[in-house]
This record gives sequence, C-alpha cells and structure tokens, in this order.
Amino acid sequence: MKKIGTNIIFSLFSISLLAQNATKGIIKDSETDEPIPYVNIGIVKKDKGTVSTEEGKFEFGIPSKLMNDTIKISSIGYQPKSILAKEFAATLKKNPTIKLLPVITELDEVVVTNKKLKEKILGNKAKSKKMKGAFSYAVAGNEVGIKVKIKDSPTYIEKFHANVVSNTSEKVKFRLNFYNIKDGIPNEKIVKENIIFSVKIKEGQFTLDLEKYDIVVEEDFYCTIELLENQKQEEEVFFSAGLLGNTMAYRYTSQGEWTKSSTVGIGFNYTVKY
Repeated sequence: MKKIGTNIIFSLFSISLLAQNATKGIIKDSETDEPIPYVNIGIVKKDKGTVSTEEGKFEFGIPSKLMNDTIKISSIGYQPKSILAKEFAATLKKNPTIKLLPVITELDEVVVTNKKLKEKILGNKAKSKKMKGAFSYAVAGNEVGIKVKIKDSPTYIEKFHANVVSNTSEKVKFRLNFYNIKDGIPNEKIVKENIIFSVKIKEGQFTLDLEKYDIVVEEDFYCTIELLENQKQEEEVFFSAGLLGNTMAYRYTSQGEWTKSSTVGIGFNYTVKY
C-alpha cells in the first residue's frame, strides 16, 4: 500500500520469483475428457500459481527452491488434487494432461417459509475516489474480498455491488467466490458453481445479480473477486475502498496464503434478505 498526496491506493500485484522450471499443460474432466476452464493451480501458501484458461490450458514457472513444496489443483465440482512440485513438473514432461474427477453434488434442501423477509445492504459501502484498490498489472489468481457479518440465519444473497472509480479493462474476466471462515480467513468455497463476470462500466456503481444462483448462508462469510485472465499493462480496474469497517482478505495467486487487513477495506457490499 502506498500513499500519494490525499489518495490512498493499494494494488494487487504478483510477487516475482525466479522461475527455473517452466510447466505447462491442460486440465480435463476424467469422465468426459473435456477441458475444465478456470482451474486454480498453485503452490500451497506460496505466491506462485495461476488459473487455467477458458480452454483448460495453463503455464507457470516453479522456482527451484520450491520444488519440494506441494502444488494443489482445485475447481468447483471436482475432487482437488495435491502433488509435490517436482513430481508435478516431471509428470507434465511425460504427459501434459491432468485429469480431475467430478464430484457428485447433492442439491441443497429447499426451505419454504411464509415469513416476510427483510432486505438490507451488508458490507463496505465505500464510494470514495481518493481511497481505492486495484487489480493493476495483476496475474490470474489475484483475489481480494471482505468478511461479511450476517444479521440472521438463513440469509439470502441477491446482489453484489462495488463502486468503480476507473476501468480501462472491458474484457478481463473475474470470478465471484464465497467462502466459509476458519481461523479468521477464507477457508472453503460454499457456492457450487462458477460465477464469472466482466466489469463493463467505466465509472460508477457496478451490480451483479445473484438471484439465479440461490446463494444461502447461515453464518458469517467472506466474498471475494478473483482475476481469471492476465491483464495487459494498460488494463486495470480501480474500486472504491474505505478505512476500517469490514476485514479485508487478499492473496496474490491461486492457492497462495491469505493476508488480512483491518485498516483498509475494499468497497464491496451485498443486497441480502433474511
């Protein structure tokens, strides 16, 4: 985070490590042999990882000093796979295809009630233009979000909102992730399908309708947005931020370690009913 005049700006950027072991491959469904888009691939709790493309392809380098660390491959709807980095690199040299096994997803129980629900906005409602956070020169897998405290259980998430300060990126794709909480940081994803979107507006409030996803939470959660595609140098998205308020969590790459901040929080908020 750096301070410039009266502006406070923090950017999500990739920590560069010397990569001596280049790896590339493709992730496929073990049953259909179809490519799996936007799979998280990275060294656990280290800032080295990526996200597969829409065609399931990926490429990233593993520093020699991390070859004995564990690489985790995960995607919504599939069993995660963990492997030592050196074995991962050796396997890809022989066969560039990695296959993930689908999991059978049980449908959530539908609760019907005649209770009149209350509507409320939860989260950080910041609309500042001077205090802002950005995906700037970021790599796939960069992720940032806030902790949301619910008022009652169950709570139905209907819309996601963010105030865009400036946007020079129209085609870059993001994923909205919802996590339960363990030890104060995001833990496991609680939504069973990918929520993919782009930010088209240049300035002002951005709203993403979530009603079709039937998202129901019963306890406090983290919601984050994750960059899915590498950005060109001239492309960046700045969102409003604010001091204090909701706890923010971020990480630089897929499977990387989460960092918390209670000083500056990204301006994400949610229309909910409970």
